Amino acid sequence: MNKHKQVAIKALRESKGDDLYRAKHAFKNYTNKQMNEPYGNYTEKTPTQILEEYEKREKAIDEAIAWLVSLNE
Repeated sequence: MNKHKQVAIKALRESKGDDLYRAKHAFKNYTNKQMNEPYGNYTEKTPTQILEEYEKREKAIDEAIAWLVSLNE
């Protein structure tokens, strides 16, 4: 694997961060009702929406990594 591909893959992996993990941990004891009510004072998003956004982001990053890995050098 060439060095540019390695750098790109590493950057993508590092961009994932821990948002999804932290959100799952924060909401793990929420009831269904709480999961569908706006979260906090600064957003109108529900915990369910927040988790879905983080999951979509992680999936997109994983797909980009898989695409890079599949490229022939």
